[in-house]
Amino acid sequence: MTLKELKENILLTIQNLKDFGVFPKENHLYDYKKELNFSGISDPLEIFLRNLAKDILSFSNGDGGIIIIGIEEDKTTGKLIDVGLDVKNIMLLDKIDLNNVSQKFEKIAKIGINIDLQSFQSGTRKFYYLLIEKQNQILIPIADYPDYKIKKGEVIYRASSKNEIANISTQDFNRFLQIKANEKNKDFMEIWSKLLPEIFDINPREILIINPKSNRIYGFNGKDNILSSSEIEIDHSEKGVFNVILNAISAGEIGKISDTEGKPLYKIVGEIKTTAPRDYISLSTLLTEVKKVSLYKISNVQLKVLMKYLGWVTDECFTVENPDTDPTLPEFQDYIWLESFDKIKKTFKVVCSENAIEPIIETLNDQLKHVEVFGKTLTLKAK
Repeated sequence: MTLKELKENILLTIQNLKDFGVFPKENHLYDYKKELNFSGISDPLEIFLRNLAKDILSFSNGDGGIIIIGIEEDKTTGKLIDVGLDVKNIMLLDKIDLNNVSQKFEKIAKIGINIDLQSFQSGTRKFYYLLIEKQNQILIPIADYPDYKIKKGEVIYRASSKNEIANISTQDFNRFLQIKANEKNKDFMEIWSKLLPEIFDINPREILIINPKSNRIYGFNGKDNILSSSEIEIDHSEKGVFNVILNAISAGEIGKISDTEGKPLYKIVGEIKTTAPRDYISLSTLLTEVKKVSLYKISNVQLKVLMKYLGWVTDECFTVENPDTDPTLPEFQDYIWLESFDKIKKTFKVVCSENAIEPIIETLNDQLKHVEVFGKTLTLKAK
């Protein structure tokens, strides 16, 4: 709905409230709040967003919406009571600049919003209503905003009387797609109409679809002639390859990430680590192999100290079997990692690859580093 259509709805609702004391139940169009939660902060804009940002996203991606502030819901009976707002809430809402709210959403989702915030009275009680216009473009957060209960990449929309997440599962996303198709949402359908021909132009058999949310990768299985999927490990850090790509897309700078090594997609795929079983050796086997070729004696405790020095682990006293937290660092998973042995029983063990032997030997055989690493010079092995 447009702001004009929403205004017509709210004026009728206010009149019914004044004349008959009735108003619509919460649904896809209406929501009610007794008051704002100040959360121990004083900035009016921040308080407003902490209370309403997620709802604004939801109604913008739905059919638009109306939020009336000053209505209490009896949790037992579901009855709505027009209690009105106290002076503290009224003073705060009086200070809200809608331009600042819209600018904030341009940062959250790279898209502005159309809203209207007005006060009204019924008897001696004062209320506020917030109108949120339906957006043709889908608002998707480009970063996490934990204070607003908003997560990066979530498609939030209003359905019935609650906020739903469209992309939490395939079933949810299909339902959201159907809603948009039924709406004949021009901008939304235009995206898909451009995307699908592009996929067929590339050749669907050559495309990999990566879902960072569920840590899965999908692609054509030539053997069975079907679409298959498998688990992958994704670096979710800010400098991880997926966030670099997503941020570049959001900023309209996708061309800047390509290089002479080939298409960016090929490079991304090359950096994915599969969760399929990898060849590994135990720490005791690693120690045995190191002892065979090292010039100096080394114990299990000193091996862990050396791993900490190399930056592979966070703690030199780490537990090998079922540690409370993963002591290994993801950037060194070519050498050491936490392997899952039984997902149901949740048994894990720190293991290594044979690639770990060479860098350990190189550091171990450098006597000049012994004091720095071990606090003393190690004993030479007997010849």
